[in-house]
Amino acid sequence: MEELAFETPVLVGVAAAMPIVIALIALADRARRRVLLGRLGESAVVQRMMASASPARRRIKRILFALGVALIVLAAARPQLPGQMKRGTEGLDMVIALDVSKSMYVDDVGMTRVEKARAAAGKLIDALPGDRIAPMVFAGAAAHFPLTDDKAVSKQFLSDLGAIDLPVGSDVGEALKVASCLLRPDVQDAWNDECAGAGGRGKGGDPLPGEEEEGDLPETSEEVEVDERAKVVLLITDGADGIGDGDDAMRPLEEVRRAVKFGITVMVLGVGTSKGGSVPELDYQGKPSGKKYDRNGNEVTSRLDAASLRLLAEAGGSSARYFEMGTSEFDVRDVISALATLKRGALQKKDERVMEELYHFFLFPGFLLLVIEACIGTRRRVRYPEAR
Repeated sequence: MEELAFETPVLVGVAAAMPIVIALIALADRARRRVLLGRLGESAVVQRMMASASPARRRIKRILFALGVALIVLAAARPQLPGQMKRGTEGLDMVIALDVSKSMYVDDVGMTRVEKARAAAGKLIDALPGDRIAPMVFAGAAAHFPLTDDKAVSKQFLSDLGAIDLPVGSDVGEALKVASCLLRPDVQDAWNDECAGAGGRGKGGDPLPGEEEEGDLPETSEEVEVDERAKVVLLITDGADGIGDGDDAMRPLEEVRRAVKFGITVMVLGVGTSKGGSVPELDYQGKPSGKKYDRNGNEVTSRLDAASLRLLAEAGGSSARYFEMGTSEFDVRDVISALATLKRGALQKKDERVMEELYHFFLFPGFLLLVIEACIGTRRRVRYPEAR
């Protein structure tokens, strides 16, 4: 019992004081009774009238009452002992790669494509409570956050970075490569050092700079087992410049095939319409400001490259899917249904040190003592006490 602790220690002192307080009240009551009995008449006559009264029973009742109240107060103090509890969560690992290139600022879907994509990504993240998400934004290069189960961080990351924070362009191949590196850091040797700076900074869930160190965290036994679970990349783009030109035309397809080789499912969400719209220029705050023109002075336009994106999805095999987001409201349940077909394994299995509640060991006996006290009378059985 050396490790016994109380959530509210002050109540322990109150419980210890209860018998003393009740004893003092009993003594005061006894003195008051003597004064009252003295006023009734002669002592011999009063004693015959009070022959059935039992001082012993009254003392037993007071003792039971004091113990019962003390035990109930101790239960309210919440006594606890250290214990072990095995915790685990089931889920999958998922990279949400959001295209934030200038073409994603075309407003042909009722708002800008990037705004609608961010809203859909936020709804999807909220609908995946048990999964770890690695948010990524890309244009001419990719910026990412490690796998995390902090949904607020994932949504904030996707919202904070835009086209002005990254090189120009829309390098889908680079985004797919970095996403694969994040999901499969265990096979980095197969990447020929291509994952340097992408998957080698730690695993999802590791403390970030400035966060609490391991010594400051609650005492736990670290992961003892991690089951195999699905790994998914959700690519959200309009396809503009996504498949590449010239020598790089096949790179996105090659990255998808390589991801599939390492057990990664690639799903594609196309954003935009076949009609398209004008690509805007962006001001220093990343907001659309005027139209973009090419070197010849022609207005630059963008439309959804659905054919190329379907080709990417088909390269992902039977488990891959292609979704499309246009002017109508996009239903994230379609993506959730597709993810439901994939295997969800244990993200973490660990023995966590927790406190085991013991209040019921005090509460029930205390309540029982109060019931017994209420059932005990204050008079003993005496036959014809008035005849004595």
